[in-house]
Amino acid sequence: METCRICGTQALDEILELGRHPVSSHLKTTPDAMAKLHDLTLGICVACGIMQLMRPIHFRDLVPPFDWIGYREPEDHLDEVVDRIMNLPLGSMNARTIGLTVKDRTTLDRLSRRGLSDLHIIGPQADLLTDFPNAGVETVQALLTPDAAQRIGDRYGPAHLLIARHIAEHAADAQNFMAAVSTMLSPGGYAVIEVPDSTASLERMDYSMIWEEHVSYFTRDTLRQVAAVHGLVCDRIDWYSYPFEDVIVAYIRKPVAGSTAPAASSTSDRPTDAVQRAWNYAAGFPGWTARYRQACDALTSDGRRLAVYGAGHLTCAFLNFHRLTDYVEFVVDDAPQKQGLYLPAPAIPIVARERLSVEQISTCLLGVPPQVENKVIAAAATFGAAGGQFVSIFADSSRSIRRLTG
Repeated sequence: METCRICGTQALDEILELGRHPVSSHLKTTPDAMAKLHDLTLGICVACGIMQLMRPIHFRDLVPPFDWIGYREPEDHLDEVVDRIMNLPLGSMNARTIGLTVKDRTTLDRLSRRGLSDLHIIGPQADLLTDFPNAGVETVQALLTPDAAQRIGDRYGPAHLLIARHIAEHAADAQNFMAAVSTMLSPGGYAVIEVPDSTASLERMDYSMIWEEHVSYFTRDTLRQVAAVHGLVCDRIDWYSYPFEDVIVAYIRKPVAGSTAPAASSTSDRPTDAVQRAWNYAAGFPGWTARYRQACDALTSDGRRLAVYGAGHLTCAFLNFHRLTDYVEFVVDDAPQKQGLYLPAPAIPIVARERLSVEQISTCLLGVPPQVENKVIAAAATFGAAGGQFVSIFADSSRSIRRLTG
């Protein structure tokens, strides 16, 4: 067993070895450029029940090589989150609020419209002293140490409210990261921490959930461990349903001096349901790989190849984890910056949707979230009208490739 990055217990068991893979954002400009490969192995902590990467990739290897790469998180729930925040006992409308990354800007904008004015967002260069021009969440999670948090506190003052959307799951050293969060908070202050909910992906055995930038995979039952281990109090957890991946929002309070925070779970109180679910998830991987390959054999039995729509990390994970790259002729993407580039490994070309042709391509796999499938299919209507079919790589899509696996 190795040491868990969340609870610090030496109780981390290896459950699934996925092999060596590239960083999906490191698209290549030439097909023969070398791609650096990294080990991706999942573990489960039998003490706190949180699934995590056994060997996280160093943040410097995750910094994107292009300044136009970004990630969008779901935001339909943010108005309700801000309503919750405005009802927190923050002391005054001048509560000092700090967002950890640019992902928090839209939340701070909402808070500004509700009257809060002492609002700040951490700058990787100005506040964390990094010289990486494209530094983002992968850099903030690594450089936000307790010492850095103290410097930020000296600059802005202690935070009454900390917003941290979709960064805790990236933290390679979650204990250090949460210690920094605690350092930044004033006593009685709140951290609003939002992470993806892995529950649905675990239950439907969707392995595209696994991403080299996500170190920890939380559920509603396990997220509380992040607070309790570090002497913080989780007052509330809310859950929001979205297509493909749900969202959890935790309201975590720093106790005032003299109060007592709840103790963290220990190995004597193991979250057996979470551990068993993780083992079941790992055990299902070989079978689903075999089924996907059989489906792709059938789709290409006439000699035509497959295309994939969407040159993002979900596509890379699905193709590489399940060894499906040999079926694919090219990847379609509507972002003009990506066209003419190549996936990092293997070097599959990225092209415009006009390249879709039923003479060459039998089926286009959809590597875009289910909620935008109809929009993508409408944009590629010529391919569909000529007899080309669209099949989603995701288990929760009505067009899922799993319908073809028997």
